[in-house]
Amino acid sequence: MLLDVGNTHTTIALTKDGKKFDTKRISTKLLQTEDELFVFLKNLYNTTFNKVVVSSVVPNVNHILTFFAQKYVGTDAIFVEASKFTKILWNVKTPDEIGADRVADVIAAYYDYGKSALVVDFGTAITIEVLIDGKYEGGVIIPGFSMLVNSLFKGTAKLPMVEIKLSDSFIGKDTESNIRIGTINATLGGIKYIVEKIKEQMRIEEIPLIFTGGQARLIENQNVIEDVIFDYNLGLRGIYYFYESLTS
Repeated sequence: MLLDVGNTHTTIALTKDGKKFDTKRISTKLLQTEDELFVFLKNLYNTTFNKVVVSSVVPNVNHILTFFAQKYVGTDAIFVEASKFTKILWNVKTPDEIGADRVADVIAAYYDYGKSALVVDFGTAITIEVLIDGKYEGGVIIPGFSMLVNSLFKGTAKLPMVEIKLSDSFIGKDTESNIRIGTINATLGGIKYIVEKIKEQMRIEEIPLIFTGGQARLIENQNVIEDVIFDYNLGLRGIYYFYESLTS
């Protein structure tokens, strides 16, 4: 069993080969105790688990997953960490500070996209990862779409909460379109600019550009940036590859 624990949602996935996944998404707030998690999973899946492999960016639930694995699976939970995956050179100041979700994305890109890729993960925060010739060169963290929209709603007296979607125009004719242009469109424009500058800085012209994460679906058919690969199971495959690397 793979668990991708994010700030907002947790994806639970069963797999036999790291290619096909039986996935469910739950609120991370539901991870309160190991016993509640067991009851929830027992109702969700009519099966037993023999391994628990976790990518988590929420430290205060890690002990719950540890207890769950020990109590109900009879094994220690395996947590994704950059320092434990030695096939990639983590060329940053402190590899242990890299979020597990980012590590999983980079590992999957290493295996599936020729050891060089740019990965943009649209989650609560939007992250950009730079992998060049099997070396992780670092990345970028950007406030996510929901975070930006919520900050305007909570930080102002009159601005409304709006649906998160791309605006067709770049000149807003009402408050909602103004907000969408200033959050969704502007963020995508910033990502496009950063990707161009990364290529310029690293002196590369062609490299796979992969979009992943739940909110990437909002822009999949919008042709905002050319030659993008949408890969929604990238992180799950990365978690599986990480586990596989420890056992091979």
